[in-house]
Amino acid sequence: MAGNARKRKGFSLVELLIVIIIIGILASAMLLLMGTAEDKAEATAILSDMRSMKSAMIIFKLEKGRWPERTSDDAEIQRLFGGASLENFDLVSSGDEYAYVLYDLSKNKGKSDGVREKLALMADSSGLLKKGSSVPSATPESYTADGAEVEMKVH
Repeated sequence: MAGNARKRKGFSLVELLIVIIIIGILASAMLLLMGTAEDKAEATAILSDMRSMKSAMIIFKLEKGRWPERTSDDAEIQRLFGGASLENFDLVSSGDEYAYVLYDLSKNKGKSDGVREKLALMADSSGLLKKGSSVPSATPESYTADGAEVEMKVH
């Protein structure tokens, strides 16, 4: 019996493969969670920018007595918006009653479906609407992940 017993040195191939597979599963789970967190952060940044733009539009209306126009009032809106880029925004007014901020997700490369899904989840609680649903003749509809543009009504 003493001749049959050998000392094991190191790990067997099966043991190493099992450890590598477990590490791979854990790494892929972490990547999925990281992607979800990045999407949520991006969606939150978009929502924050839209709220800031809404505030800038309200301040403009109080100062000038009218809603801003995207092309003619860009410099003033950019000043009120804190100097940030207006590239993805469109500002639309409906006479004197109200206006809305439109954010175009398709202009930004890398805006994933995950960002759209996170915006859709935030839509009801934050007032995000489908494009065109805030016009007087339409019933306001919350933003859904299939839209490339999201809007927020400004009163």
